Amino acid sequence: MSKEIVVAAYDKDLSWLDKINDDVVKTVYRKGTEPLNSGEIKMEVNLGRCVHTFFNHIYTNYDKLADYTFFGQDYPFDHWGNLVEAVNGEIDIEASATLNIGGYHGFHNNTIGSAWHMPASLQFGSGNVLTCSSNGSPQDRNPLIDVNKYWGIIFEGDCPPNYEFIPGGHFTITKEQARLRSRELYKQICDLLIEDNNAPWMIERLECYIFNPKYTTKL
Repeated sequence: MSKEIVVAAYDKDLSWLDKINDDVVKTVYRKGTEPLNSGEIKMEVNLGRCVHTFFNHIYTNYDKLADYTFFGQDYPFDHWGNLVEAVNGEIDIEASATLNIGGYHGFHNNTIGSAWHMPASLQFGSGNVLTCSSNGSPQDRNPLIDVNKYWGIIFEGDCPPNYEFIPGGHFTITKEQARLRSRELYKQICDLLIEDNNAPWMIERLECYIFNPKYTTKL
């Protein structure tokens, strides 16, 4: 079984990658101004935050994805504290995940209860999965967030009354689960993330729907 960890890097120390087993491919995409380390890939467009990095990897490697690909930020542990153990196979991925949809496993620690200046009990719906309305509330107060708009661009059918999502967008996915969607869809998402500065927050809220074949996409 092949495994790859994909890291969206900006300026954080990546020495924690040394703890990842040697049989795991380590792919680092850097969007910051830091000099590239050996083997790192420079992202020419510093847009779309880590969400763009993750979806761009799926798009560009669609036909050669690893059996399991793990996606994380350059310092992922505020969101995914046991990432290293998950990648190295020391813990069961499905049992430790926040959300499982077939071969998609989303991760979040529920450690950022004060991130939106409110108690975690008011933020979280089922376990570590957050629930928000189309305008991102109660977590966000950006008037430009309109998740329903992006639902209409990507999906067929009516918008859900509320959206469940995992903050930080950290996940692992099998190549089979990723390929349940078309390569054209991932290209569309990458384009949206570049064109709209608010898109990363909206795509983050749609991530678990994008990877769930229960919902029909237009591409």
